[in-house]
Amino acid sequence: MLKDSTVSGSSSISDIVPHSSPTLGDAEETALLQVIRGGHPAGGPEVISLENEIALYFSHPGATATGSGGQALLLALVSLDLRDGKRVALPAFTCSAVLHAIEWAGAEPVLLDVAEGGIAPDPAALDSVDGPIDAAIVVHPWGYPLDTASWKEAVPIVIEDCAQSIGALREGLPVGSTGDAAILSFYATKMLCAGEGGMLSTSRNATNERARDLRDYDGKSEWAPRFNFKMSDLQAALARVQWSRLPEFLERRAAIASRYHEAVQSQGLIPIPPAPGATASWYRYLCWSPTDITDMLEFCNYHGVHCRRPVPVTLDRLLGHESLPNTREAWNRVISIPIYPALRDDQQARVLNVLGAAADKGLIG
Repeated sequence: MLKDSTVSGSSSISDIVPHSSPTLGDAEETALLQVIRGGHPAGGPEVISLENEIALYFSHPGATATGSGGQALLLALVSLDLRDGKRVALPAFTCSAVLHAIEWAGAEPVLLDVAEGGIAPDPAALDSVDGPIDAAIVVHPWGYPLDTASWKEAVPIVIEDCAQSIGALREGLPVGSTGDAAILSFYATKMLCAGEGGMLSTSRNATNERARDLRDYDGKSEWAPRFNFKMSDLQAALARVQWSRLPEFLERRAAIASRYHEAVQSQGLIPIPPAPGATASWYRYLCWSPTDITDMLEFCNYHGVHCRRPVPVTLDRLLGHESLPNTREAWNRVISIPIYPALRDDQQARVLNVLGAAADKGLIG
């Protein structure tokens, strides 16, 4: 076990700086109590209001609330007829939920390597793919907005996965507003926390109508296989309060990121900036390390600062494929350090103190 005398030893639970933590308060409690006292916790007016607010944000004709982000993505694939062997491109350096949705839809996943020195693929990665691609899932990774317009030029259908990036901008436009569909997640660690929950918002009227029909099997006059992918009013009430607080959350995340920028560079880490013309939501604060981060992660976690790799297992490894070289390099060297609105200034100071001790021990570079 790697230790250092310049910081405290293994921490008690109260001393730990978690990698993620939700920001919940009185407003969220009040919203839940109102739903409970109203006696209608299943899907109802709160769900409808949340759908309308999200669709308006994206300038879409409609949105469909679901029980999770993964359900929203599967619903998008089925509603866009991306199934039965259709070929869907996705990054190998992303959460396995994306892969699960493609497999359940019956589509064929086509893994893309990230750009050299990057954390996401660009459309040039399609040049090395044999055969046609029917769609791409553009995952805006960890709050960094990608160039969706360039993907729209490269493939017939683009689904924007905004589960980690709601509030981020590209050329002044919200991520999720440029593709054919946008996916949100309200999981406990995401930008907006409802415990669970998801949303499919789409620019296509027909897709919106089909998604809303497929979401729920009950009360239909014509038979077709459908899902039970509903969101409850309890989840929607939480999500609506969190949605109203998004500007506050973005401001706090940006302030924490600003403090990190200079400090981590002095310790030998290389912060990953958003692309020109992009405004990150700072869902995660990511840095390149000059060397493999395994020992640094062990050191930080032992001393009570929970840092992580952005993904635990890359999708090429998960599927037993030959490793994609740039993806493997990113997995080896990109570290995610704590950033969330509830992170206190003293906790951020502790993060920097432990990273500094790791640098002094020669674990960075």
